[in-house]
Amino acid sequence: MSEKRFEFLMRYIRFDDIRGREERKKFDKITHVRWLFESFILQCKQSYSLSEFVTIDEELQVFRGRCSFRQYIPSKPAKYGIKIFAMVDNISYFTSNMEIYAGKQPDGPFSIDNSPKNVVHRLIQPIRNTGRNVTIDNWFTSVPLADELLNQKLTLLWYP
Repeated sequence: MSEKRFEFLMRYIRFDDIRGREERKKFDKITHVRWLFESFILQCKQSYSLSEFVTIDEELQVFRGRCSFRQYIPSKPAKYGIKIFAMVDNISYFTSNMEIYAGKQPDGPFSIDNSPKNVVHRLIQPIRNTGRNVTIDNWFTSVPLADELLNQKLTLLWYP
């Protein structure tokens, strides 16, 4: 692709309608990418069948632009970015389910509880009652979560 073509595409490509964005931002911090992100996740879920072992973890996608939900995590190699929770197949490393951490959303249809327990429950929704092994790190670990996952026929493994 030529540089001129790339600049043309970058100038005119949009993922949402900018005219209604300010109104939508009152209810959703990630309104400008929500449609694209959810379409991508839907394709991930439909395109691949997970193995017996999955892992749930967080990642920091490097981003230094202006964003109300950009995170600063000093322990990560790239300290600034967008935090994403992901469920990944342990064998192929295929990402099956993800969600962007946007902090506390305004009241409305996209306001969700970001506690570790609820994040795990939302991410494992597609594999509920399938008998798979779910590996999580200590940030997500709790005894009530382990009991709930065991009742849903999922085995919980965690690492410190």
